[in-house]
This record gives sequence, C-alpha cells and structure tokens, in this order.
Amino acid sequence: MADTADDKQGGDATKQQASATTQAKLPEPYEKTTRHVIDIDGRTLRYAATVGTLLIDTPKVKPAASVFFTAFELLDGNGNTDITRPVTYIFNGGPGSSTTFLLMGSIAPKRIDVPDAAPVPAAPYRLEDNPYTLLPASDLVFIDAPGAGFSEIIDKAKPELWSVDGDVAGFSAFIRAYSSKYHRWNSPKYVLGESYGTTRGAALAYRLQQDGVALNGLTLISNILDYAYTLDTSDQFYIGYFPTYASVAQYHGRAATETESANHLQEARAFANGPLRLALAAGASLDDSVKRHVAERYAELTGLDAKYVYDSDLRVVDMRFRKELLRDEGRIVGRYDGRVAGYDLDRMNDEETFVVDDAFLDPAYSSLANAYLRDELGWDRTPERVGFADFDWNATEPGKGWTWWHRQPDMTKSSWGQNIPFPNVVPDLAAAIAHQPTLKVLIGNGVYDLCTPFGQTEYDIDHLGLPKPLRGNVAFTYYPAGHMLYSSKTSLAKFADDLKRFYAANVAGLQAIDERPAAPAPDIRL
Repeated sequence: MADTADDKQGGDATKQQASATTQAKLPEPYEKTTRHVIDIDGRTLRYAATVGTLLIDTPKVKPAASVFFTAFELLDGNGNTDITRPVTYIFNGGPGSSTTFLLMGSIAPKRIDVPDAAPVPAAPYRLEDNPYTLLPASDLVFIDAPGAGFSEIIDKAKPELWSVDGDVAGFSAFIRAYSSKYHRWNSPKYVLGESYGTTRGAALAYRLQQDGVALNGLTLISNILDYAYTLDTSDQFYIGYFPTYASVAQYHGRAATETESANHLQEARAFANGPLRLALAAGASLDDSVKRHVAERYAELTGLDAKYVYDSDLRVVDMRFRKELLRDEGRIVGRYDGRVAGYDLDRMNDEETFVVDDAFLDPAYSSLANAYLRDELGWDRTPERVGFADFDWNATEPGKGWTWWHRQPDMTKSSWGQNIPFPNVVPDLAAAIAHQPTLKVLIGNGVYDLCTPFGQTEYDIDHLGLPKPLRGNVAFTYYPAGHMLYSSKTSLAKFADDLKRFYAANVAGLQAIDERPAAPAPDIRL
C-alpha cells in the first residue's frame, strides 16, 4: 500500500525524534584489538589492528563527536608495541568523507584487489595482503571525519565541526587525544591527506603547532590547496588544468604527438604557462589570428578539435573536456581518473549523467570496508557505516551545510583580511614550514587526475612565498594514475618506494626524491 503524505510526515517525524534521541548522547569510547601476520620481502611481520573511537570536544560542545579510527601497530618479538616508532595519521577528504578509500586501497597491511582503470564486477571482492604497506616504517592510524564512516557527531556540534577551521581543530583534538591515550606524544608524527585532506592537512600542520604538536613530515596527495581558481573559473583554472588535459589525451591516443610522456607534459606546461596564459590574459583584445593559432596548438596537445577550442574562447572547462575527448566513440572519460572511459546516458549534454570512474569503484571499496572492519577486525557497533557526512552541499546555514570560511595565519598578505570566504591554505603551509624549518613535505599527484590537476598544485607551491633556503623542504612526486593514485599497483609500488625514502630522509635529502622537472626560464625582459 502506498504511503500518504501524512504517513510520510509522521514517519519522518519519528525518524527525526529517534535521531534527536541518538544525537543527545554519544556512545562511550570503545575499541577492539586483533593480532595479525604479514610476510613482506621474505620477512614475517606481526602487527596489532585496533578499531575504536575517541571522544573530542569543541569550544561549545563537550563531547562533540565520537571519532572512529583504525590503527595498525607493528609488534616486536615479544608481541609488544613500540611507542618510539613513527606514527602516521591518515585521512581522505570530501570534505566530510570517511577514510574508506585510503584504508582499503593504499598503505594499510591489506588492500582491495580490483581491476585498474576498468569496470569492477559486483561482489564478492578479494582482500589481499599488501606488500606496499607503510607499516615497516610507521604505525598507521586511519581516521573517519566526524559524521562519516563510523564516526558520530552531536547535532549541536555540526556548525563547528562541519567547517574548514572547525574540522581542522577537530582533527587536531583527535591527534592529541590519541597521543594521550596511546602514549604517542614523543613519537615522530606524520600526517597523510588526500584531496580535501590536503586542504585539511596543510592547515592542520600549522594548527598542530599552535596546539603544541610539531610534525616530522607531511604527505599531501591529489592536492587542492587554494579554492580560488575553481570558485570563479578564473584564467588560472584553465591554465592549471591544461597539462592534465594533454596527459589524458595522450593516454587515449588523441594527442597529435609521438613524443614520450614526460616530454609531452613539458610541452603542455610550457604552452599553458606561456602562449595560453598570455592569450587568456588578453581577453577580448586578443588578435583573432593569434587566437586561432593558440587554438590549433591547444588542439594538437589535447586532441580536441581546434574549432571547438576556438568557439570555447580558449576556455574549455574540465567537464566539457571529459565529454568531448571521446565523443566520437560515445564515451566520457573519468573525473577522478582520466584513463577510465565509460558510457554516458546523454552524449550531447555538457554535463555528465554520472561519474563513470566513481561508479566503478565506490561499491567495491564500500562493501569490502564493511566486511573487513566488521568480520576481520571485529567492529560490532551500530549504526551502519556511511561514506559521507550527511550535510547539504547547497545549504549555507552552519550545521546544515559546510562552512567554507577560513582564517589564514596572522600577517598573511591580503587586501581582505585574514578571514576569507573559501579555503586557501597555501599561507598555512608556508607558515608551518617557516615556523618549523625541519618540517618536510611530500607532494604527490596523479598525472591523469581531472579532479585536482597537478599543474595547479605546481602553481600553488610556487606561490608559497618561502625564503630560498626553505624551498627545498617540499618535494614533488608524480604517478601514472588518477586521483586515487594507489588504485594502480604500478603507481602504488612507486608511491610506497617514495614514502620509504621520504620517511628515511631529512629535509636536505628530499632533493633525491623531488621529480619535478626544471621549468624553462621565461623571457621577462622589459
């Protein structure tokens, strides 16, 4: 029998009442530890896996959230943990995301085994020992954001924790609470963030210093450090995206060049930061013959039709690129991984009907995360695991949507003031390095990532404004993959090797890891 409108309202009211009751009090902290064995490079390693929760406060709500974590600690010959070992705090982004993808796909002792850059069948999925785990170098703590995964949040705390700066404060609170409970205050500490987790990670490195914690190292993968370029689709948006367009085009055999990948990307960088930047800056004053010439070179590097580029005023947004590149095949390339191509339901619409690569991967990762955490690691609490916190992306009311305002470090150059209406954490990262000159930073990007393009990351790091002696604190690494660069085993193997060298290096040793090619010197003579 169909529900009437009154039935639905009554049902919703009941659910809201139940939710209010649930949110009136958080569950007490709880944990469960199991012991495991993994063989890596001929060595048998024993480790403890702990799934648990810790309570954190905000200035207005105490306690404010129950934060779920999954921790892996190496055991010695006597079965004991070693609190002098490094500990790495790991999180995805969103904002408001659980840490399902990093937990199941990257550097934990086990990982999902699914096809790379291809459709993924339905269950059952296979979990395998991960030879690329970072566990030999560091203990690992994967953190679900408040309201996501198995983390819970009090309704009254949402206006604080569901915000750029409140989120950073919450993660700082968790790291300090974990350090107290598990005696890790004097352990070497690292943070690894992905996607919006790089926004959080850069700001967190600075916030932790204010809260009495100095990081040894910071790893940021699939970076978005300044939202300005994407919020107003400025000229820099098209420049930052262009090298990734060229990379994806070459992967699919659409670029009009036979040069090898590294050289192709250098040509794309040179074009983006030279002719394209100047042409976009000219705006309506650009000579038409120059505009056609730029459109033709644009087309050679990206595989798009030169007339399409010209008619787009040299400004092709990322979604249109993904729709246009393989339009003659009736396919669209993925947003998170440009190597992926799938079928869209409306070929002629500028907008996609679904994100093909996300549709391939999310069910597999989410399903196996539940099975792993519950069946193997013993998590037996309710409620069910959720991929993302349930805030409304379109809401502007604090606590219902995400609050995007960010307070930058004092004395940041600005004509607006330190409070800005979007996250730009480039000054936070610069301040963290300047305040602690031994802080080392590893920047990693997939060259096929059409969500957070590596060209924009290069631009952001170039504008840190660091004194020359501190510029070597940051190393770049690149991967033949997309946004979740660990989804490719070849890429994950490289990432694991890069991390191994990063953890072993001091700041001066980062030069041996840095893979960013030298840019040609621009002609700026007057």
